[in-house]
Amino acid sequence: MSKLNIDFAKVALRILNILIINVFTLPFKIYKNTLINLSSSDDKKSTESTLSGDFPIYVWFIGLYDAIIALTYPLGLIGALLAGADEGFGVFLGAVIVTYFAPLYIGFIKELFSLTLKIIQYLKINADK
Repeated sequence: MSKLNIDFAKVALRILNILIINVFTLPFKIYKNTLINLSSSDDKKSTESTLSGDFPIYVWFIGLYDAIIALTYPLGLIGALLAGADEGFGVFLGAVIVTYFAPLYIGFIKELFSLTLKIIQYLKINADK
């Protein structure tokens, strides 16, 4: 059996990174990637262009989730401002927190649906070679 060298300090830092830092940065990364996907949807190599002829409803459904994620921050901020003006700062802060993490939940559902779409795209690209 080989001798393993485990750096517990690195392990602890990695655990903290995953559990704390990524939780707070992941929603914005999802939002940013969604905006990039929507702006490059006309590209010939995009998923929409590659599979829209074969699976138009499925591609539309995935695009629908992108659109919902893209609208989350602007509409959530407007809703938070309106709720905060009506109910107070606590409700405003709660609405901002929910709005910030909403892309994480919506993105997770989108990823579940888009897994099969990515597999189909991969198979189609390999079949065209």
